[in-house]
Order: sequence, then C-alpha cells, then structure tokens
Amino acid sequence: MHDESKNFMSRCSRWLRIVVVHGYPERNTLVSSAQKHYQTTGTNILLVDPGPSLVSKIFCHIANVYAFKKYDYPRVTQTVLTDERLKEAIKQAADESVKDDGVTVLEALAKAEERARTILAQMQSSLSDALLRLTAWTLYKVLPCFIQSAVVQPIQIDMLKKANDCGLPLIFLPLHRSHLDYVMISFILLSNDIRNPLIAAGDNLKIPFFGWLLSGLGAFYIKRRIDPVLGRKDMLYRAVLHTYLVESLRAGHNIEFFIEGGRTRTGKPCMPKVGILSVILDAYMDGTIDDALIVPVSMNYERLVDGNFVREQLGQPKKMETFGTAISALWSTLMGNYGIVKVDFSQPFSLREMLKSLQAQQNKLTVQSAASRPLKSTVSSSSLYGTDVVSEEYRQLVDCIAKHVIHDCAKSTPIMSTNVVAFLLLNKFRDGCTLDRLVESFDSIRQELEWSQRNIAFCGESIDIINHALDILGPGLVKQQRQEVTDTVEGQAIRNEVIVAIRPVSILPNVIELSYYSNSMLVHYVLDSVVVTALYGSLHSQINDPQAIANNNITVFQDTLLEKALKVCDILKYEFIFCRPCQDLETLLIETINNLTTTSIITLKEEAYTEEELWSRRYARNLDDSSDEEYAVTNRTKKIEYKLNLDTECSRRMEFLHTLLRPFVDTYTMSAFALRKLVGRSLTERDLLYEVLAEIKTGLDRGIVNYGESLCVDPIKNSFKLFEKWEVLECHPQENVKIYYLKEEYDNDKAANQIYESIATFKWTRNID
Repeated sequence: MHDESKNFMSRCSRWLRIVVVHGYPERNTLVSSAQKHYQTTGTNILLVDPGPSLVSKIFCHIANVYAFKKYDYPRVTQTVLTDERLKEAIKQAADESVKDDGVTVLEALAKAEERARTILAQMQSSLSDALLRLTAWTLYKVLPCFIQSAVVQPIQIDMLKKANDCGLPLIFLPLHRSHLDYVMISFILLSNDIRNPLIAAGDNLKIPFFGWLLSGLGAFYIKRRIDPVLGRKDMLYRAVLHTYLVESLRAGHNIEFFIEGGRTRTGKPCMPKVGILSVILDAYMDGTIDDALIVPVSMNYERLVDGNFVREQLGQPKKMETFGTAISALWSTLMGNYGIVKVDFSQPFSLREMLKSLQAQQNKLTVQSAASRPLKSTVSSSSLYGTDVVSEEYRQLVDCIAKHVIHDCAKSTPIMSTNVVAFLLLNKFRDGCTLDRLVESFDSIRQELEWSQRNIAFCGESIDIINHALDILGPGLVKQQRQEVTDTVEGQAIRNEVIVAIRPVSILPNVIELSYYSNSMLVHYVLDSVVVTALYGSLHSQINDPQAIANNNITVFQDTLLEKALKVCDILKYEFIFCRPCQDLETLLIETINNLTTTSIITLKEEAYTEEELWSRRYARNLDDSSDEEYAVTNRTKKIEYKLNLDTECSRRMEFLHTLLRPFVDTYTMSAFALRKLVGRSLTERDLLYEVLAEIKTGLDRGIVNYGESLCVDPIKNSFKLFEKWEVLECHPQENVKIYYLKEEYDNDKAANQIYESIATFKWTRNID
C-alpha cells in the first residue's frame, strides 16, 4: 500500500545494492525477556519447581505428577440406558422401523435397543486418572521440544480452583484453533488439581490408538454429521447424546466443548454451534443441576501447531485424519518451532445469573419475547437442540448466550507477536517496508492495544519482538533482504548504510496463511473499519473527485453514515459478532464515529439551523406524542454533519482501516456477482462455490480483486447464508446435498445485479498518493 522504495529513492544521490541473505540476520532472542516478563505476569506451566527431597530433585516431573489430586470419574452407561426419555426415543425409533421396514414390533425394539447401546459405546468417554497422569509426564518431556513456553495467569488458576470447590459443574467453552487446545486445557487443569472435564470431540478423531488415547483423556465422540440424511433427524442418536450429557452432569462431571464447533479456518472466531449448550441449559431448567459455572477460554499460538488450512480455503476437500497422517503430523510438529502459547481463562459466570440478567435486559435483547416471561423447557425427548427446541425464542436465547461468550473470548484472546506483525504487513505495508518503519508502526499499534487494555502476550523491545515474530513466521510468509545504501555527493561515496527491507509474501497460496495470523487482530478494529467502509460507501462519488478535494469540503451527515454502517454490519453478520447481544449496535457505532473525530479522520461541523428550522423543530417536538427519550433516539443523528480530513496522515490511517475489511467485501461482492449464474437454473452448493471461486480468480487476474486472501471458502459459504437470510437464495436439501436457486422475485438479471451493487458500493478504492 505504501511503497517504501519511494522513500529510499527520495534520498539525494543514493544507489542500492541488494545483498541476498540466506536466512535472517543474526539478532537477539526474545526468550530471555519473555521469561522475565512471565515471572511477574504469568506462569510457564512447562517448568516444574523441584521439591525439597533428593528424589523430587532428580525425578521432578514424576514427583510432580504423583502429587496431583486424584478424582473419580464415574461411568454413566447404565443410567443412560435406563433413562425413561431414552426408552421413549427407542420406542419411537422402533415404531418408525415397523412402518418403514415391515418388521415386527419385538424385532424393531430389539434392533433399536442394540443400536442405542452401540451408539453409547462408541460415544462415551473412558476418562482415566492413571492415563491423565501418564500423559502429563509425557507432555512435560515433549512440549518443550517445539514450544518455548506455555503461559497462564496464576490469578486465573486461583479463580478456577475456587470455582472447582463450589460444587457446581464447570462448563469450559474454549474458542477452537488447534487440536492441541484440549490437550493444553486438560494439562493445565490436571497440574493445578482441578477436576478434568469430559470433552466433546468429532468422531473423525477416533482413529487407531489416538482415538483410544483421547477417550482416556476425557473425549466423548460426536458424529460430525448427526443426521445421515440431510433434512431428516436421527432421533435416537440425538436422544443418546442428550441423555449422556445430562447424566454426566448429574454424576458431577465437568464438560468442555468448543462453542464454534470446529477449528477456525480463518483465524477469527466463527459463529456459534449451540446444540450442546442447549442441553446444558435444558439440564438446568429441568432441575437436573442447580446451576453451572460457564468458563470462557481463549488461547493463541505464535505459530499454529496444526499447520495451515490453505487447501480447504482454496476449495480442495479436507484430508481425513488417519493413523499415518497423525504420526506424520506429530513428527513434523516435534521438529518445528512454534514459539509461545498463552491460555486465558475468563471469569466464570453463573448460568442461572446469566438467564436472570437476560430477562432483566429484555428491552435490549433480540429475543424480547423469550425474556419477558419465565422460561420453560419446551423440548422433545429425542433430539439434540435441547434436544429439539420447539420454541424459536428458546433457540434464540441459547444463541444469545453463545454469542456473548464468543464476543468476550475474542476480546480476551491473547495477542501474539506474529498477529501484530502479520496484521501490519498485510494491511499497512503490503508492498514492503524497512525494519525501522515496521518498528515504528509496531510501537504505535502496541500503544493502542495497551491503552485498550488488551491481552498482549509479548514484552520487551519492539525490534526484538519483531525479529522473533519473523523467525516464527518464516521466509515462506515474510521475505527479508539486506539492502546496502550508499550516499554519494558529486559522484563520491561518503557513507554506506545497510537497511533491512521486509515484504510479506502476498501471493497465493501463502497470503491465505499469513492472513490467518492477521485476522486475530480484526476484532479489535472491526467497528472502526465498519465505519470507514461505510464512509467510503457514502462518499464514493466525492472521495476521488479532484474538484471536491480541491475545495476541501467532503462532508457526510451522521444519519447517512450510520445507515451505511448498519448495512455493512448486516452484510458481514456471519463473519463477526460486532457486540454483545445485550448491547445496542447503533449506540456502539455512534461511539465509534465519535472516536474517529478524536483521531481527526473526520471532524464535526457545527450545527447550523435557520430561525425557521429551529421554530419548526420546536413545533414538531410539541406535536410529537413520543417521550423525550424516544425523540432523542429518533433525532440524535439528524443534522449532525462531518467533514473528511484530507491531511495525508489521516488519509493513510483511514485507508488502513478501510483495508481491514476489503478482502471480505471483495469476496461478498464477487459472490453476489456470481448470483447471475443461478438465473433460470439451480446449482449444488459445491458447484456454486466453485463458480464464486472462479469469479474471484478471474478478478485477481484482471486486477478487479486486489487481495489474494479474498479467495477463501469460509466467507463464500457465509455469503450464501446471508443471501438466504435476505431471502434472495432458496436452499433445498436433496439427500445429502444442498441445492441452491434464486427466489422467484430475484430470478432475473436485473434483480441479481441490484444485490451485487448493494455490496459493491463498499468496495470503492481511494487514491491517496
């Protein structure tokens, strides 16, 4: 974006000689300063203090593991199989089998009972205290091979210990980045004498040896596709899962599941999958448990242990886990350097108190009707959404709690050095910069994060942090070159200087992986970027107009800007959770607009009313039947006008904020453009996905799309959800395939083009050079 080479060449009489550097320049390491930092602000769980005895000094890890507190982890097999609700589901499945297969009632019942036992046997965990201890000893030996430190705050551990002693089940809700997530959480809990949870895992991990190992560490397996036929629910499977979870809670087990469902493929949080959370809520509402403590968990890695998700994001099918691939991945992991891992446990909150709070804030919730009366369990006995939520308001309430957790987890996710470096290189220095300039910008953004009290997982001198991050990211994602600069006067060399030039690898497929690390930062700037994107959409007719720029009078009214900002939020609502469900998005956007005035990107113009306008406003207010508060809300954005600051630095800051969401806007724009492919016909989800990918590739080749990371499957699939929500697309399940077609009113070129233009208006590019 900002071509640093222009700055190099602007110096008088200089010539450059590029010196190829094999590897990176020698530099100081971050490890020593990080260790000092964590001594005061965090604990490296990989380090063990030896005890006073000789044996504990020699065999410190064995002694430490032996001293762990022992817990009983009871099996619930019999209580599940004898549960009345499960018996009712078995009878229902048998009745369906009699109708569909023509077998006798006794045969159908026997078959359904046998299937329920098989489902439970394949699903249930075999959590073992002995295996936990053995694994903990192994992790003490293995983790330091590829992780420099694994950090957690002692005050958070003390908080969890108090929660563990209160007698209520703990429900751990982590954001999901890596398969290492549940291993790290279990390791931390075990080493601090906290009861280990049962962990929901996909049955794709049930592979030879590793599946048994994970089960012994607490994993219970859920089919990735619960219903074998799309649109037809497997009631018996759902009933077994529901009953297993409820009985596990009744037996005193803690539960852990990933609120996003699967691992994030983009680096930013995903939308919640709330099936298991609804079961927890159901267990509370029917009196199985008195309450539960919800523990949001977030963690981050300087380098993702799982590798990357580039293949999947380019539309290639996911490779299924096998014993061979697991061994290969484990070996490559042990040979790698993944830097620092930091885990953050948020303040546990009472499920009961959360429900009370939601009811108290009924006017601010999107589920007002659900909060306005006492909640009652409105679920069937045979499905998972608690398990089959009959009431839509109940479903929305569960979704509300889940989004609250994800929003808070995203805000508290540790910010790693690699996140900040990737964020700056992709969004501010895409064309490269000097190390000095990168340090300057790193200092600036670091100060912003500290002022905002974000969870920063690095310390020390910025240049050391950056060099450490560059080592972790590697030359596949970031290139470095030493450039020898010679000053000359009248042809005579007077000084030699070596500078380090840094450039992100912004070509496919590498840029997709680099954007993964960058995207972790988006949550902290997303509202600023929304408002700036809306500002571009409001001013695109003026923003590159030489005459308007010369007159220095590019203005926008707040109500127009707010309307556009809400539109951007609506477009990207499946990408980001912009605020807690208990917050008002419009209010937050107005606060963001006001914050942009403090940074001088826009300036507030004085309100100027004529006498007639003032009289009219007073008269209209006297005639208005609404309250003063309602009147203020309705009219607060009217007549407030802002002027765009054309100063170079402000313009660059504005373009930086605009760039943050541009890859997503480009993806949605090209997805909308591809809707014309559906005019008069239907396509499977896979075929429509490939049509959009082809359009984006063509756009990249022609320069219409400027960002390689726009070629990404997850945002494309989210755009399909958006078009369904807008009632532009219709989705019809056919066996296990989704068939998409345009609704009747949009099944023409003109209507499809209107959808495209409504999104493309935010794609406008500003010239700032």
